[in-house]
Amino acid sequence: MSDDTSSWKVTAVVLFYMAVALIMVMTNKWVLTTTSLPLTFLFLQLSISVICLCLLSLAPSSSRFHFRPPRWSLSSIISMAPVCTANVVGLVFNILCLQLVDASYFQVARGLTLPFTVVLSALYFSDKPSLPTILSCGLVTWGFTYSFFSISSIVTNTGILATTGAVPDTAAAAGGGGGGGGEAPMLGMIFGVGSGALVAIHAVLVKGALKTLDGRTMDLAWWSNLLSAIALLPAIVISGEIRGIARLIQGTQGSLNAFITGSGITGIVGFLICLAGLLSIKVTSPTTHMFSSAVRSVLQTVLGVYLFGDALNANRIVSIFLILLGSTIYTYYKSRANSSPPSRPLTHSPSKEPLLGYSSEKNRENDPEKGLINGTGTGTGLGLNGRRSPPPR
Repeated sequence: MSDDTSSWKVTAVVLFYMAVALIMVMTNKWVLTTTSLPLTFLFLQLSISVICLCLLSLAPSSSRFHFRPPRWSLSSIISMAPVCTANVVGLVFNILCLQLVDASYFQVARGLTLPFTVVLSALYFSDKPSLPTILSCGLVTWGFTYSFFSISSIVTNTGILATTGAVPDTAAAAGGGGGGGGEAPMLGMIFGVGSGALVAIHAVLVKGALKTLDGRTMDLAWWSNLLSAIALLPAIVISGEIRGIARLIQGTQGSLNAFITGSGITGIVGFLICLAGLLSIKVTSPTTHMFSSAVRSVLQTVLGVYLFGDALNANRIVSIFLILLGSTIYTYYKSRANSSPPSRPLTHSPSKEPLLGYSSEKNRENDPEKGLINGTGTGTGLGLNGRRSPPPR
């Protein structure tokens, strides 16, 4: 294959992934501003992804995308329960965070994903962080706290979980850009922090789940989507969203057309992100992903301002820049460290591999825009960043 052909292939895959990831975030935000049914919305996304995975069984067996759903068994369900629990709780935190904060500020609210993962890696895998890693986490944490300290506690004004089912005014709740109410609702930031912590926990659990499944990431995607969707059913009932669904169908609350259209788009796009992740494993490098993530972050900010009228003040710009800078330094360092030959034979156990390491063949970055199941496409509800490179090794 010629260099020109390879370059075009890399460009096509990167652009495809960037497009579907941005569509996922913006469509999620659009639907969440018109309805107050986040759990039902997430359930439909996961269900559509399960259907799409089933349709892959129709692909030729020689295709890299051919997939045969695994058989049900009690042992499989029990072994997948921990990782699926972390997945569904993280997705719920994620979507509630996105509902409360501006689309342009979403990456800041979830900005502590990298520090959480590095800390958990050090505690669980005895992976001592290097100086560049500590510097990267410091910049990311600084970016998060830079605007977080200016947030005022206006949780009671958001109404995100109100029993009345009223659609929250996220623009007013954000308060940035002259409102004097802080950059985002405190509750939204709490959900963002919780989501980042769950990403780190999930990354640890994925390692054990993949061992159980003999490394079959598509099987992990299947179980995660399916069991997460099932787990959401009682949550929908308990949260009172059944009444909200009835009002939505009757036309007395929200837009039914927007809800159905958005659910279909995000469900399919989340599935496409899974395919994009499989393609990117073959043709992209960590450095390529580093720059594409930077561009995607900028575009997400611009689209948030243009489509939803998000405020873009100095605090937000500095926060986004610091988080982006820290993440870029981390990705660059890890790609350089793993591209150089080892100075001595490996003596550690595979089970103790760093949580956020990279290999020369696969991009291991924990990108929030890919959702919680990196590389398997299971984070459909937040596409963002999951359905994002295989799970960290």
